[in-house]
Amino acid sequence: MTTEKAGVFKETYENYLQEISGLDLGRIAVILGGEIRDNGLLISYFNREYTVSSTGVKGPQGTTPGFAISVVLLKYILMAPEARPIPRGEWRSFKDFADAGPLVTYFASTATQVVERAFDGKVDLLFARCRALGAKASTFSSSYDLSMELPMLPNAPLVVNFNDRDEEFPSSCTLLYDRTVESCLDMESVAITGATLAGLLVKSD
Repeated sequence: MTTEKAGVFKETYENYLQEISGLDLGRIAVILGGEIRDNGLLISYFNREYTVSSTGVKGPQGTTPGFAISVVLLKYILMAPEARPIPRGEWRSFKDFADAGPLVTYFASTATQVVERAFDGKVDLLFARCRALGAKASTFSSSYDLSMELPMLPNAPLVVNFNDRDEEFPSSCTLLYDRTVESCLDMESVAITGATLAGLLVKSD
């Protein structure tokens, strides 16, 4: 990472923290489904707990997560609606969201294509990795070699659909988001969630 880019990230992070300092985290905890702990809002993100407060974002064992994870959690809080979003079970691929256009190529290269390459011929391994992230069978299970619903964020699930390669077609992966995710995150943050998931899935045990 260049010094200039690192500076931009640091400034963005600090600006978000400043905005967080003016919020009622107790009220937002009720809306988003998190809880208050140690003066911060505890949020589960891909089955891992993070605490967000005006002083920063902390991960498991008090570690500091990377910028990508931090920005998603901060935006999730800053964009909290007035009422709890209820997933509708109306699933969309990333490219089907109205504002996703400029990020579609990025999403494919950092998320779905990563999963396709890593788990080509390894459906059982993908199943095990999804289960480790708290996944359960989705409503699409009968249509794919693997279809799992993951608890991405409270009230914001994500589905991984995967077909392994066969004699005619290469392996393929699709990530589906409940349509209500656009009330919780901007499209840049949604794109980051895809890349984060891919990274968690391919990470060696």
